[in-house]
Amino acid sequence: MTRGSLDRCLRTPAARLAIGLSVFLCGLIGAMRAAESADATLVSVEASRSNAKFFESEVRPLLIRRCYECHSETESEGGLRLDVATTITQGGDSGVAVIPGDADASLLMAAIRYDGLEMPPDEPLTESETEILRRWIDQGAYWPESFGHAGDDSDSDSDAQDYWAAEPVRTVPPIGMVPTGDFPAAAGMIDRYIDDALATAGLSRAPRSDRRTLLRRLFYDVTGMPPGQSDIDDFLADDSPDAYARTVDRLLADPRHGERIGRFWLDLVRFSESDGYRQDAFRASAHRYRDWVVNAWNTAMPYDEFVTMQIAGDEVDPNSEEALTAAGFLRQGIYEYNQRDAEGQWEVIVDELTDVTADVFLATGLACAKCHDHKFDPIPRSDYFHFRSVFEPLIFRDITNPKISDTADARNRTKIESLVAELATIDSEALEKAGRAAAELFPDEVLAMYDKPADQRNSYESQIAHLVHLQVLDRQARDSEIEKTIGKEATARRREIIAELKQLGYSPRPSRPVMTVADASGDIRPTRLPGRHSGRSFAPEVPEIYGGMPLDVAPPPSDPTSTGRRLALARWMTSPENPVTARVIANRIWQHYFGRGIVASPNDFGALGTPPTHPELLDYLADRLQRTGWDLKRLQREILLSETYRQSAHHPRRADGQRIDAINRLLWRRSVRRLDAEQYRDTLLAVMDQVNHQIGGPSPSGAPPRRTIYLQRKRNTGDEMLQLMDAPTGIVGTARRDVTITATQSLMMINNDRLIHVSEKYADRVQADLRRDGIHRDSGDWAEQFVRHAALILTCQPMSDDDVELLSPLVQAGDDGCRDVCHVLLNANAFLFVE
Repeated sequence: MTRGSLDRCLRTPAARLAIGLSVFLCGLIGAMRAAESADATLVSVEASRSNAKFFESEVRPLLIRRCYECHSETESEGGLRLDVATTITQGGDSGVAVIPGDADASLLMAAIRYDGLEMPPDEPLTESETEILRRWIDQGAYWPESFGHAGDDSDSDSDAQDYWAAEPVRTVPPIGMVPTGDFPAAAGMIDRYIDDALATAGLSRAPRSDRRTLLRRLFYDVTGMPPGQSDIDDFLADDSPDAYARTVDRLLADPRHGERIGRFWLDLVRFSESDGYRQDAFRASAHRYRDWVVNAWNTAMPYDEFVTMQIAGDEVDPNSEEALTAAGFLRQGIYEYNQRDAEGQWEVIVDELTDVTADVFLATGLACAKCHDHKFDPIPRSDYFHFRSVFEPLIFRDITNPKISDTADARNRTKIESLVAELATIDSEALEKAGRAAAELFPDEVLAMYDKPADQRNSYESQIAHLVHLQVLDRQARDSEIEKTIGKEATARRREIIAELKQLGYSPRPSRPVMTVADASGDIRPTRLPGRHSGRSFAPEVPEIYGGMPLDVAPPPSDPTSTGRRLALARWMTSPENPVTARVIANRIWQHYFGRGIVASPNDFGALGTPPTHPELLDYLADRLQRTGWDLKRLQREILLSETYRQSAHHPRRADGQRIDAINRLLWRRSVRRLDAEQYRDTLLAVMDQVNHQIGGPSPSGAPPRRTIYLQRKRNTGDEMLQLMDAPTGIVGTARRDVTITATQSLMMINNDRLIHVSEKYADRVQADLRRDGIHRDSGDWAEQFVRHAALILTCQPMSDDDVELLSPLVQAGDDGCRDVCHVLLNANAFLFVE
């Protein structure tokens, strides 16, 4: 809305009321949040658990590794100890070390930035280590209250018998139900379990939602898009008993479903198309993993296969590009392109792989046992290193090939080969010199590993040599490095060759179509505690809480050169003997459709998490999943057909529900949910009728009309609109997104040029629809029809007569007024929230 447009529109009382309505509707967002204020309690509890986990998995290991040599109980240089909470805040001889909540003002941060003081004195912290401490301090410098020292290796007080997630899955029938031959496959089982818990609390479910509300909810949950007018008309006209079930089946088979639910998986695995850190380099082939995930959901890949392919696709079928792409799960972490501490970077990479794998598939807080026995769960430190040893031989692998475009003429291949050979001759000496210069920037011990013949390296030496090689390749890819060595004449000829190759459809830079992994050749380095080069080593084993047995490791027949460690882990994860994998994914699917899991802490089924609200229901879902061949679509269908899913957000006994279960843990009504970032942006495209439904392919930059899942997603330079709507950055895995309601969101929706442009195109689309139906500006009810149709497109609900009367005069102001009506509607709760 331009300033001149606003001035003209505000001249009428009705227009002022309409703009006032926009502000009022935005204000209702705050009112709705107040109505759900009890959620703040849950958020604060979950935040505390999250802080504890972050401290145990990231902060404590860093303090032990880099700080305790000089600042602990045995040595406290400058009077500063960093192993006890009270001494950290008190500080040492130089003053207070940490000011909780303000990293920039904390002396500790100044010291690690070498601003006056220099800590550690021998070598500064890496960028990633600095970021960990900054984040910890800004979040309040959490320190566990249950113990004082951050180096204590004492045993956990927890008992393995108290770890509910390790118990076998049991199918207990609902109260009063006599098991028959079809149990637990009887219809309506979900509702029986929900009703049991509600009855025990003195509550009952809300009535079923009206059909329009239910259809809008279903479309957003299953496809991430609103229903079209024909979808609404067809559904309302179909009064057959199975109309809803057939709609569910149709949407689960819609390609948009994989795009919607695939996004939740990408959140979990911290998918991004950039390296992170300061450079945040673009990963041109990262989209291939994203497309594999979307396709896996759309083709109903069984979940056990889905797990196995991501952990060990290269061991399942080393010749399949699809399998190798799936194993790109193990390549989703951040990478520091110029880190000379190759050994330190590799330790961080493997530690993160260990943590993420345990979180995503097992919801088990192994990360908290990295430096000592878990303080809250029955997880000894040894479990962490047994699990980590699965990844001991892992090495990154990039499948590269010369890039010949599809337009290249086969008759030119001889010419191409000749030019490529000439270019190689020109570049050879310069490439060698540039590569050597890059390698010699590393410490001597790392350079020695790189210089060692490949067939003489052990697994660890191959891993470190690969990190060096990546920086060698990066330097060799710079034209400036080559041209400064070869001289002017050779440079001129080189540029001619490159230009001619491009004309022939050939790029001299190899592409990386697949980012994947493999197991390194050579002897496998034993997995030991950090800093130890002898003594006890750790072999791949199941965590003690799940039995503690060794994994059945053997080289896979499809690739005898691989160790089979990851394949053995995947097979155990998806075996009937493992009770947790099915529970974890069943809980994640439930969370996807209800906003909160049966276990509200989806990445932590331990003491730092929350216990299940309906444990029998969770086990029923996990059992059903395994009995049906790990069929996730079948599980989703059962959830979507339940009366629990279909119930209304409005309850005739709301006061009782608020008093007994204010945050709706027992699901006595449908919780109202705000559109997430992708739903919001995709709906903006839909109301303009401009959605490009192309599936997959390279991610475009900018803001093209592709679905949001296909936009280029970088860690440090995300889309402002998506970030304001709480899209994750991809720096860490996100099991449950934050859902904020802030003033900046409202300001963006009212003032952002993109939203004004959307309003214009939205108004054009409404007018085009009306003209197609024979309704024109000179029609007596033009303004009323415009408002009603605009609201129906956006909310699927007919607008009340009072609201139509309020907005219609604005339409009569002309194109600006039509645009402003659409702008008002884009700020309405009826659009921003889904009942």
